Order: sequence, then C-alpha cells, then structure tokens
Amino acid sequence: MSERPIGGRYILERRIAGGGMGTIWRALDEQLQRHVALKLLASHRLSSPGARQLFAQEAKAVARVHNPHVVQIHDYGIDGEMPYIVMELLEGEDLEALLERRQRFTPATVAPLLHQVTRALTAAHAAGVIHRDLKPANLFLARIDGEELVKVLDFGLALLNVGSDSGSENKELAGTPRYMSPEQMQGQRALGPSSDLWSLAVVLYRLLTGQFPFSADALDALRAGASLTATPPSSIVPELGAEADAFFARALMADPSQRFSSAREMAAAFSSLLLGGKPTRAAKILVVDDEPDMALVMKQRFRKQIQDSLYDFIFAANGEEALELLRQHPETDVVLSDLNMPKMDGLTFLGRVGEVHPLVKVIIVSAYSDMSNIRMAMNRGAFDFLVKPLNFQDLKTTLEKTLKHVSEMRRMLRSTEENDLLRMFVHGGVVERVLSAVRAPLGMAGERVEATVAFIDMKDFAPVIRDDHPEAAIQRLNANFEVIVPELTSRGGVVDKFIGDAVMAVFRGQGHLGRALDACLSARQQLRTLAFRGGEQSPYAHGVCIGLDSGELLSGSIGARALGRLDYTVLGDVVNTAAWLASIAGKDQILIREELGTRLDSSFECTALGARQTPGSGLSVRIHEVTGRKQAVPTAADSTASVAPSKESPVPLMAAAPDRNA
Repeated sequence: MSERPIGGRYILERRIAGGGMGTIWRALDEQLQRHVALKLLASHRLSSPGARQLFAQEAKAVARVHNPHVVQIHDYGIDGEMPYIVMELLEGEDLEALLERRQRFTPATVAPLLHQVTRALTAAHAAGVIHRDLKPANLFLARIDGEELVKVLDFGLALLNVGSDSGSENKELAGTPRYMSPEQMQGQRALGPSSDLWSLAVVLYRLLTGQFPFSADALDALRAGASLTATPPSSIVPELGAEADAFFARALMADPSQRFSSAREMAAAFSSLLLGGKPTRAAKILVVDDEPDMALVMKQRFRKQIQDSLYDFIFAANGEEALELLRQHPETDVVLSDLNMPKMDGLTFLGRVGEVHPLVKVIIVSAYSDMSNIRMAMNRGAFDFLVKPLNFQDLKTTLEKTLKHVSEMRRMLRSTEENDLLRMFVHGGVVERVLSAVRAPLGMAGERVEATVAFIDMKDFAPVIRDDHPEAAIQRLNANFEVIVPELTSRGGVVDKFIGDAVMAVFRGQGHLGRALDACLSARQQLRTLAFRGGEQSPYAHGVCIGLDSGELLSGSIGARALGRLDYTVLGDVVNTAAWLASIAGKDQILIREELGTRLDSSFECTALGARQTPGSGLSVRIHEVTGRKQAVPTAADSTASVAPSKESPVPLMAAAPDRNA
C-alpha cells in the first residue's frame, strides 16, 4: 500500500479489520486532525462493476440514514482506481464476540440493546433503506464518552428503496443464511422492512438462548415455502416463559404480513415482557375524542374517583393533540381513544403511540363496532375495545381491569430497577449471601469456602491520577473497568471491591480456578484489542498486572452493625498472595503460584519465572506466568462440521462477507 495519503488527506496507520469485500484501516484525517475508519475495496474486486456498485451503494445507504445508532459516514471518493469510504472510528466490540464469551443474555440486558437497534432500523426504513444483513457481527457495542452505544454497521448489501429491487441488479442471493427471512432466502428482491425484522428476531433469539430458532433442515423447508414454527425459546431457557414463546412465534412468522408491523411495535412488545411500575399516584387517563362534551361527561361520571385522587383525566380532540400530550405526560397509564376524528384518526394514532410511549395501554371507544374495525384495532396493539353509546359500568370495569394490569407490571419494573441499582454497587451473588447472613441469628455469619481470588491492577496509572484532570482520569479508569468487569461476572466472578485503580474478584463453585483464569485472559485480550485500535493515547493502552491465588478463605460480613456499616468480603492468605502477585506482575502478566499449575489439568500454557520472596515473611514462593489457554486438538466431528456453511458467513454470490467497521 502506498504511503501517500488516500484522497489527498487520509494517512493509513494500520489495518484493523477486513474480509472478502475489502479492508478497514485506522487512518488520520490530515485536514481535521482526527482518526477515522477508512474502508477500501479489495484489490481483487476493483475490476468487478458489481462490487464497485455495491461499495458505492453502501456509502449512499449510510448517508441516507441520520441516526446516532448507525455508523456515520464522513466521506466517499475514488483514489485513482480505488474506491474508499471514510467512517467514524469506533472503540468496542460487536455482539457476536460478546455473545461467544457470555453464551447468552438476560431479557433485561437485551431490552436496551433492542431499543437502540430499533431506533436505527426505524430511521433506515423511513429513509427507504433495507439492511438485508442484520446479525450480531454487524451490531457494534461502541464505547463513547464512558457509555455504551449500539451502532448498526455494514450496509454493503442494503437495498435503497423499500419494496423495490432497484438496489440489486444481480438476481443472485445475498445475505447471511441463518439470519435471512424466508422471502429473502427465496430470492425475492422487492423486500420490505419485515425482512429486517425477521433478521432482528433471530438476533434476539440468539442473544437470549445462545441458539438459533430453526435447524438447518427447517431453513431448507422455509426456503421451499413451508410455514414452520420456531423452537419455543422457553424449551431452551425455561425462565423466559410462555410470553417469550408467543413473542417469537409472531416475530418469526413465515408470512411477512403476520409479523410485527414495525421495529417500534416489535420493541414495545418485547418491553411488555419486562414492564413494571412506579410509586402509588393517581392513575393518569388520556381521553382522545372530538365530541365537545366528552370532557364534561367523563368528569361527571368519574367525579368520585377524581375527588379521591384515584383518577386524573387529560383530554385531546384528535390523534395529533394526543401524541403531544403523551410527550408532556410520560406517566400516562391508559388512553381511551375514538376512531373517527379529524387531523389524525384513532387507528393512525394507535399505530404511532409506540413512537412516543411504547408501554401505554390503549382502549378504543367507537360507534364503529363492525368486526373489521375491532380486528384492525387489536392488530395495531389496542388493549380492549368498547362500543358507543357507552355503558359506563362496562367502561368503569374495563378501566379498573386495565389499570390493575398496568399497576402490576409497573411494580415489577420498579423492583427490577431497584435491584439493578443495588447490583450496580453490590454484585447479585453478594446480595443473596448478605440476605442469608442478616437473617441468621447473629446476623454476621461467617464461613470457610474454597475459592479463587483475582487482583487486576492498572499498570502505571499513578501518573494519570497525579497529572490529568480529575474527571478525565476517572473516565479513563472506568473505561477499563467497563471492559474488565463483564469478563469477570460473565464467568461467575463476584466483584468484591475496587481498590484504587485495581479490582478484586472472587470465584466460587465448580471450576473456580479455571473460570477465573479464563476471565483474566479474556479481559486482557479485550484491552489489548482496544489498545491496538486506539493507539498509544487510548485509555486502554496502560495494560494490566494480574495476580491469582486459590484455596481456603474466610467469608462473611465485617464492620460495625450498630452504626449501619457492614461489608461482605473474603479474608485470608489467598487474598494477600493474589494482591502481592499483582503487585510484582509486569504489564499484561498473569501470575500464579507454582502449586496451582497441577490443578489446571494442562489446560493453560504456563512459564516458570523462578522464586520470589514475599514481603515481611521472607518466604520464597515459586511463581508461574499464565500465557494462554491451550488449543484443543480438532476432532473428526469438528472437521466434518467445518465443511458446513459458517453461521456468520454470508452467501458468497454477489460479494463475500461484508466487513465490520471498527
């Protein structure tokens, strides 16, 4: 590759990703003095008009979509014969890599990810763009200003006009087989948003279960036009329950018209699995009706409930006013809406409620009681349907039933929020043990346990604390912990405490030593990857010093109960040894005692470093450095399996696998 700037301004620094379609480089924009991700078309595809068209089409697709959850494009051009796309440079990892480490996610973890992807898809579909290759590898969890933001990548196979085939002159199949909708597998070119929603449903299914909803044989049947039902996710993860089964049964219908009508509706339906509540207050009810006396009638009929602060009514004359009121009153519980109204009718309003308030319950109240209206309202998400002239006893009963449903769901959400807040400061495993301890007769029970303790210390972080602005130093430190902690907890580790620029974690239960080492190796690798992408100024460039020890520990609550200050922790030589090993480790070293090597079942690569004297005692301890996990020897089954298409490999007809932006 020439060292001259691409397009006269972009200096290539290093290759950070690539595939059959092209390569992605970390580059410096000389004019603006910022780092960017620069994508180059693969040299062997330069002579292909189809490949060049797809490359240009990707730039156009991304440029059409203005949304923070879509990777942003800065520039597009052709340098000599070489097309290039300039995009924002992201730090983080894709969901495929995260899923491989964690195996599966809880619904509460998936919900915020889904809502971010939903916003991206809503913007794309509104701009006439169908992605066609949604999968975990193309959903990137970027770390921006200390927060995690989902970015949709790789629009290299996108169609640029909803419902048309204008973006795909080649009639061959394109996409990733395990995520393709039936209509996409059948080669239909006039795809609509529902095709992307199918792919998103497969992504959700994998995140929640770690598996695919259909077997390879079932995919062949779907391609042939069969109508099949996905494996119920509760058969894989029972705690997901029948509600999740019903959600995926609809999301993965073979007939596109029977799936969710939009990404927002899909996200709202998923959120209903996690709904909850807020503190007791008057139930807020929005009445949407253009009849001039409706407000007076409702206030008269429900005057006792209003006087007792049970109900609080607000009123709108049409759907447009109602949407604005929902924006002003996000605490609204129930909406009573007419169908026939000026400006925006009830069915249109019902279809847009999810944009503003995805969790509110809507009861349709209309004189149009024919079955087609009822069916259409229910299909668009109405909770119930009442017929005018109103029977107010029926209305009262329906409101009570709906509000009871909302209240129960909100209580669940409040409990979830409180637990999440508590677990932000105290790991869930610690919470359960503390509860057991305080319920014990003495309230401060102790026990001896077999466990592994890991200390992960930031290398040379003291100068940052001394020299940097306090806010910048804390953000830099927390950026590393945001990477380290998920690796520890996903393998059953409990974060015992943060000590300055170090974190101490405890692993208990079967295989605790191996899980602890796996977590430390993975955390180290993630930090190395991020440092490579970000360069010397990256917050991840410090590296880590890691010490582990394993054995018997004393576990229990310590502190001054009378003053309301207790901590749940572990004590003993194992803790002291792990901390000491971390203190003598070099950058990115993982140190253990030699005696632990015999407990690793030859699963890890270790290097003897000789003996060191422990401080104070003067005892000599022989230590080993853990350099990695040994590679498993491929079996015949592995060899056979590798012949089948990879779960992440797109059909290589129009183009090879689209690249992932970094």
